[in-house]
Amino acid sequence: MGNHPPTCGRRTAFLILMGWLAGWVFGPLRASEGRINLLPGTDTLLASAACGDGTHRVLWQTADRLEGPWRVLESTPATNGLATYAWKATGTNGFLRVQPKPTPGFLERLTRIRAQVLESWAEAGLLEAHLLVSDWTKTYPDSVGVRAVFTIGNGTVTAVENAPGEDVSLSIADRPWMGSQVLAWPIAMDLEVAESRLRERGFGPSYRTLTLRQPVYPGMVEPYWIFGTEAGFVFVGSRTGSVKPAE
Repeated sequence: MGNHPPTCGRRTAFLILMGWLAGWVFGPLRASEGRINLLPGTDTLLASAACGDGTHRVLWQTADRLEGPWRVLESTPATNGLATYAWKATGTNGFLRVQPKPTPGFLERLTRIRAQVLESWAEAGLLEAHLLVSDWTKTYPDSVGVRAVFTIGNGTVTAVENAPGEDVSLSIADRPWMGSQVLAWPIAMDLEVAESRLRERGFGPSYRTLTLRQPVYPGMVEPYWIFGTEAGFVFVGSRTGSVKPAE
């Protein structure tokens, strides 16, 4: 294991030195604020992290070295402070980091917005969603607003949640929304995972706009996280993980 004891709090990450060797059995490892259990499977590491009742979800991250760079693997919900993840490791050694989050992620908020729209318009289709940031940011600022646009017949509904858990406001326009395809639901990749892909490919790390959409354009084959960076717009595929700047 290493000389880096795990911690599990809202402001600290939970570090585990991995040795991906047949026959190793891990955990439970404990800290003053939480614990982690690790159990190797045939081709996956079955991990669970207990981080306290204040944890809403957990970011699972990996790196080849303790100093990083860190790659976000997944965001998973926590129930009563407990989150689980099945990690398909690709190397023989590395670090696994678990970062607790007290608030919902972008996709969870979008799911809530979508459910409220579908209550009134069962035929509604999600066209695009926006993170309402007002300045440059490197990571998802969970206190800002989320706006989503839906098609309903020949019109559109725009839904806005100004902060996590707040009432969703709805406005209707009697005209179609052009240029975006209806997004296949559910979306496979959450925002923090897309941010990680963006950094891995050398873009960003800061962005000032964020849109989830699939433009009606040749070659656009999946929903994309579209980051407005200093170098221009960069598209991260939500299914394939592809990263490409706008042409």
